[in-house]
Amino acid sequence: MLESSLTTDASVHAFISNNPLFYSLPPEVVASIAERLHEKTFAVGESIFEEGSLGDSFYLIRKGTVRVTKLQMGEEMVLSELGEGEGFGEMALLIDQARTATVKALSEVCALVLNRDDFTSLTRTLPSLAVNMNKLLSERVTLLDSVSSEETKGKFRANRSFTLDYSSLELLMKLNEAAGGRYQVEHCKECGQLAREMSKMLCPMVSEEILFAGYLHEIGKVSLPLELVERERKDQELTPEERVRFSTIFETAVAILEPNPSLYHAVNFLSKLGQPDYQQMPLEAQILRVADDFLTYSSPHYHNLGVEAALARVQSQSGKTYNPRAVAALEKNIRKFTEVRVDSQLSILRMMVLALDRKDNYTYRHSLDVRDMALRIVHRLKLDRRAQEYTRIGAELHDVGKIYVDESILNAPRKLTDDEFTIMKTHAAWSSEFLYDIPGMDELAAIVRAHHEKFDGTGYPDGLAGENIPYLARIMTIADVWSALTTPRVYRLNKDGTRKAFGPAKALSIMDEMNQIRHFDPDLFEVFREIIHEIIEEIGPDGDLTELYKPRA
Repeated sequence: MLESSLTTDASVHAFISNNPLFYSLPPEVVASIAERLHEKTFAVGESIFEEGSLGDSFYLIRKGTVRVTKLQMGEEMVLSELGEGEGFGEMALLIDQARTATVKALSEVCALVLNRDDFTSLTRTLPSLAVNMNKLLSERVTLLDSVSSEETKGKFRANRSFTLDYSSLELLMKLNEAAGGRYQVEHCKECGQLAREMSKMLCPMVSEEILFAGYLHEIGKVSLPLELVERERKDQELTPEERVRFSTIFETAVAILEPNPSLYHAVNFLSKLGQPDYQQMPLEAQILRVADDFLTYSSPHYHNLGVEAALARVQSQSGKTYNPRAVAALEKNIRKFTEVRVDSQLSILRMMVLALDRKDNYTYRHSLDVRDMALRIVHRLKLDRRAQEYTRIGAELHDVGKIYVDESILNAPRKLTDDEFTIMKTHAAWSSEFLYDIPGMDELAAIVRAHHEKFDGTGYPDGLAGENIPYLARIMTIADVWSALTTPRVYRLNKDGTRKAFGPAKALSIMDEMNQIRHFDPDLFEVFREIIHEIIEEIGPDGDLTELYKPRA
């Protein structure tokens, strides 16, 4: 174990401020907390603390994964697995007692550590910190103490070993594509990954089976007409006979898998997924059912209720249709799916934007300019932090789909031909495709897809109009056009042959004309107009805009 001080590490401040425990605290408070933290690193397999030992510290995982275990009747049982951004050991901050579980590093772990004396000192001036810590305590969930049968308890044993062949998974996903098209493929991938994250909290030793089951649970729809599958997906009315046909899809899915004995036995709990009462289901099915129904309700390609309404519907049936602990695990994991905590995948897309800049050296700067102007509008509207995050990330990645467009079209020093423009217009859909592949990014993907839609319905790729265009996409559209006009472009030249950019007054005049023909949301455009008038007052009608958006971190 290695230990170090963190008082000057700016990245720690950012990590703390984005963590649910400290999310609502102002920057100066975060800074005071950071001063009390120190960093510890643990090697793979190293014990962080042991059950029965005295403790006085809380750990917040900055990097890596840990496993929490407990001895029962002489056997080591797994309570949960925790990853980046999650905390453990919080009881030691509140009361003086022995540790109730053992925590070991599953990978190399870097943790931020807060001891009891410092926590007590902080809560004297920050009572909200104690409230947040008690909330964290109430969110700790596991199914172990609610199981009784030896067969079920065996799923919690730390020495349980089980593996499946991942090489066959993508091939089997072709059945999803055949049964319900790309939206079914996306839904099943999201379902498997959300259910796996939930299982890490509830019953981590079966997380692999749950992942496979989530990927494959809808393949039984291959036995139904595609028209019927699409109607059910959109929550349209079905006849009693049609509902009977749907009631068999999970048994059909299991039957399809029978030629592969290991996979068949691993996921045959799917046959119970349609039971009306969770107590009639195996643990794995209880977890998967909650994830599946939540995503079915919330997905824009399924029932399209949105996250909040979908969660409320699941919560209303907690203790009836759904295991309350599975619902609690869903609530906690929704943070990961709705607060854009998928940094590793998003960072890869940022790498792609940088790679794209090598063949089109406009895109990267343009993306940052769009981000900065869109955020100005969002801040002026006083939208919440989630809207700010979606705007920031969406703008940074909105043109990543241009990586599929040939350089000769991207850098054409002239007006594009009709055929070339048709190819160029595909970039919005391609950009959204990248985001659709990341669990929980459906809403952000829809925003990115719509950044070239026009308020009058004449935009692309879907011809959306008015309020059918996502709200943040309407903001991004304004910022996108502003950047295009105020940035030097290869197809727009001065008399001396240099690339031309319009000053703020001329760009606003052009956009005013576009607004007259309902290119933009008129209410949002008025907010934008106020911002530009302030910029003109600051730098003049023909002022240099290059300094406006610094820093671009």
